[in-house]
Amino acid sequence: MEFEEQVADAYRHLYDLVYLRTHPLAEFLVPDVALSRKDRAWRLHDLLREAVDELDPGPHAPAFSREWRRHRLMVLRYIDGLDAQAVADQLAIGRRHFYREEQAAIEAIVRVLWDRRAEGSASAGRKSHLLAEERGSAAVDLMRVEAARATKTGRYTSLDEALADLAPLLADLLEDRGLLFAYDLDGRTFRISVERSLLRQLLLALIGYFAERAEQATLRLSAEQGDTALLLALRIEPPSAVEQQAGEGDQERLAALDELARLCGVPLFPQLQGSDVIGFQVRLPIGPQTTVLVVDDNEDTIELIGRYLGPQGYRMVAARSVHQAMELAASIRPQVITVDLMMPEQDGWDLLHLLLETSDTADIPVVVCSVLSQAELALSLGATAFLQEPFSEQALIELIGDLVGR
Repeated sequence: MEFEEQVADAYRHLYDLVYLRTHPLAEFLVPDVALSRKDRAWRLHDLLREAVDELDPGPHAPAFSREWRRHRLMVLRYIDGLDAQAVADQLAIGRRHFYREEQAAIEAIVRVLWDRRAEGSASAGRKSHLLAEERGSAAVDLMRVEAARATKTGRYTSLDEALADLAPLLADLLEDRGLLFAYDLDGRTFRISVERSLLRQLLLALIGYFAERAEQATLRLSAEQGDTALLLALRIEPPSAVEQQAGEGDQERLAALDELARLCGVPLFPQLQGSDVIGFQVRLPIGPQTTVLVVDDNEDTIELIGRYLGPQGYRMVAARSVHQAMELAASIRPQVITVDLMMPEQDGWDLLHLLLETSDTADIPVVVCSVLSQAELALSLGATAFLQEPFSEQALIELIGDLVGR
């Protein structure tokens, strides 16, 4: 169904307001011809979020019921911006089940939007007549809501991952304008102390600023690392590609960008050439580099723990044998070591003994993990903590946070 495909596509671009300006749904769901394309995009964004809210079965619905799960899936996938695997993990379902539930949720959203369009969207029509200054205020309010929501999720993200997220969102826009987005991090991975979706929105907004004002040019992003912050610079090349701006409207856009940067908790510095903005600098705080050595011979478990630790700013290093674990523990000096008991040849008990008897590693907290209830034995043999498998993301993060003082 074409309408269903359009709805799914609009959710994939929920925070790309430039993309939504020319989306087929914008004209269909927001038929008010008096609105500018920008205001129509904002209204479409609002409608899509409101449709998700209408799936909410309420606080008395049983957890993990079909209705609860589909609403939660839409929130995690499209409002919070998590990837499919992360959503599946939080809902405790497999990937195939996730895609079936996602399809069912989209179909439910389609019915909501179709019914709203058929009813004439009276309430939506009233909202669509916001004056320009009211829309600007509404946009800022929306950003504040998004920032408040984001602070409840993981606070750290990898800059290279955030930049990779931008590629599919920007491809058509940059191609239409003849723009090239170029960056080179020299293979470095920067762990930024800004929530992932907020950082993505800030980068999209900065790039979008130039995408509306320049053609046939290069948007070049560079990064310079300091002790506690990363100086990120975005610049248009050549500067002459920036079209002249007539003051007031541009100042409002710059004020909105500054507000978004403040909501991310970072300062924004426009770079000027005469009266033209030719670049921006953003000072991003670097997350603390806490290393966790995960010792396990099961690749699936290692991958799962990595997905749990990564968004919280932890650096995970994996060892698949006792010998490898001892070498890594001595060389990288992790802040925490997790040890699975069931390993071939030498098991977790052997490793725990070696770690405690070796002077270079004796002071490192060790978390013993097992499917068996062996907490008392593990603690009596010197383990710092015990975590029974299977464990949840929250349990792991809270335990490691306690051990490292976060």
